Amino acid sequence: MKDASISRASMDAMIAHAEREFPFECCGFLIGDSTTEEVRPIANIQNRKHAEDPAAFPRDARTAFLMEPKEHLAVMNEVDRRKLELRAVYHSHPDHDAYFSATDRAQACSFDPSEPDYPDTIYIVKSVRAGKFVRAAAFAWDPEKKEFAEINLRCQ
Repeated sequence: MKDASISRASMDAMIAHAEREFPFECCGFLIGDSTTEEVRPIANIQNRKHAEDPAAFPRDARTAFLMEPKEHLAVMNEVDRRKLELRAVYHSHPDHDAYFSATDRAQACSFDPSEPDYPDTIYIVKSVRAGKFVRAAAFAWDPEKKEFAEINLRCQ
């Protein structure tokens, strides 16, 4: 598995988003190509869904995220229209470590539990404790093991 590399500006934008949303999880995308890279924050509607139906959505946004569908689709349409790549999906773990949880895996494999929705996309999880960024970790799909594995994340 190869390392992942993103720009320092993109990492800083994702960190700022995570700190701004604390104590709730943030979520979003990193899109781009060989010459451009752009962070696209997406609203986390987990609190709204939890308030509407706590039985169906037992967790609130302190421990879960659900991307606002219209914003999610708008970014996917932009990727297609501009012929870009979905480089990363990111979210934060408020007051928890940066790890890829079973829930994160289930969301990443929402259409087929044995394959990710975006197999060539990395997933970045940021740990934010007491409102301050602590650590980011990146995960990529390992097709041989059929599992996500942590990879090195470099910021340049």
